[in-house]
Amino acid sequence: MKSLVFIVLLVIVAIAGYTIINQPSEIETVQTEQTKDEIVDTADVIEEAPAVEQTISMITPADMSEKAQEEMYGAIMEYNKCMMQNRLEYHQQGVRAESVADKTLTACEPHLDDLKLVLETNNVNQDLREGMVKTMRQRAARKLMSNVMQSLAGQAAAAANTSPVAPAEVVTP
Repeated sequence: MKSLVFIVLLVIVAIAGYTIINQPSEIETVQTEQTKDEIVDTADVIEEAPAVEQTISMITPADMSEKAQEEMYGAIMEYNKCMMQNRLEYHQQGVRAESVADKTLTACEPHLDDLKLVLETNNVNQDLREGMVKTMRQRAARKLMSNVMQSLAGQAAAAANTSPVAPAEVVTP
């Protein structure tokens, strides 16, 4: 019985709080009581302001011509190929993963610039262009770091297996 009373009180408090929060404030009521003259004056000011035209491109990579799409996919393939080359630096002893990743990212960045240029030339939406390049860079960096870390882990495992082990004593009965 106590829990039922508690629930009913909780519901009443919630309803009261909702009505208090959603009451219109005095500021809102003052603003709605503007005269017709004030509204007309505001409209005149808006008409006098210079019109700023912003043309936003709604073109997506799927809307590009077939030739442009081939160029785009070519740039993507070249970037992926550059990023995923099995570089010798991965397998050298004593290299830092950060320096290898930095060298690879720097070497492959021109391919992303080519992709950005192809998309810009074909008037693809700016947000789509930037998002596509950013997503490709992030995915490739994650995969690159995974490959580098796996190589370093393999080197560590190989080094652990080749370390000299003390010969075990043979016990004869």
